[in-house]
Amino acid sequence: MKRTASILVGLGCAILEGMAQPLPPEQVLNHMEAVAKEQQGCVYDICLIKNGVSHLRHVTPSSNCHNTYSVAKVFVVTAIGILQDRHMLSVDDKIHPLFKEQFPPDADPRWKEVTIRHLLTHRTGFASKDNLDIDAQRMTDYPEDHLKHAFSLKLTYEPGTKSVYTDLSFYLLSRVVTAVSGEKMDAFLRRELFRPMAFREYALSTCPLGYPIGATGFYITTEDMAKLGQLYLQKGMFNGQRILSEAFVNQALGTFELHQTMGGYGKGGMWGQFLYFNIDKNVVIAIHGFDISPVDLIRHVLDEL
Repeated sequence: MKRTASILVGLGCAILEGMAQPLPPEQVLNHMEAVAKEQQGCVYDICLIKNGVSHLRHVTPSSNCHNTYSVAKVFVVTAIGILQDRHMLSVDDKIHPLFKEQFPPDADPRWKEVTIRHLLTHRTGFASKDNLDIDAQRMTDYPEDHLKHAFSLKLTYEPGTKSVYTDLSFYLLSRVVTAVSGEKMDAFLRRELFRPMAFREYALSTCPLGYPIGATGFYITTEDMAKLGQLYLQKGMFNGQRILSEAFVNQALGTFELHQTMGGYGKGGMWGQFLYFNIDKNVVIAIHGFDISPVDLIRHVLDEL
């Protein structure tokens, strides 16, 4: 009886182990594509990086580059991280000293308390989430100088006390990168991130004065978007090169745009773009589409990874 029980337990364990074996990436992408075609909306491209190897699936014929919408914010976070690693700024620095000349004489005195961390966590003090939302508003609805427009606004809340998600905070971070590095953020990222990580085509929407919006309007290939997830998954390393410090990666995860979800970390865009990575599974998934539910796509295959 004991021997029979042992055999049954052994068989059960073998079955469970077999079920737990991850599927090859191509099969996972087949599953995701099938689910995508059942959804409303449109999935363009899916990129899966498993154990450091990239697998790209074109689901719907489309252009090479797509708007990442708010996934763009993670690139801004990365630029800030690079500058902090070089001791050119700290996320706890106040922004007022960087922009003294741009503040109007009657600026809200609470602007002097705003830090880079407040911008990164949407705790600037704004009351409205609609500030500089160029995906839903015309850029020409705003004054040509977006920086002066921002500093003319009265802050409803004490900086650091209330989170109100707004794209204007990340435009300000784009200007912080310029104020600290001496170059516009697109040029900075081109040298420090895009070339070392062998990005293909890319384009960043800019304000009328030529500064990247930062919060959105970043057009990129899906495979290159996945590379950013791989950078964070590998604690700041990419192809053997240190791009970000492990200390900053640990600081950013769960705090600066990359929020915990589905056992890993993720960031989404307004129409269903998504960047997801799971350190335990050693996997990154990037999805570009329109009017889709990327979280549902990822959840369908999590057990297969």
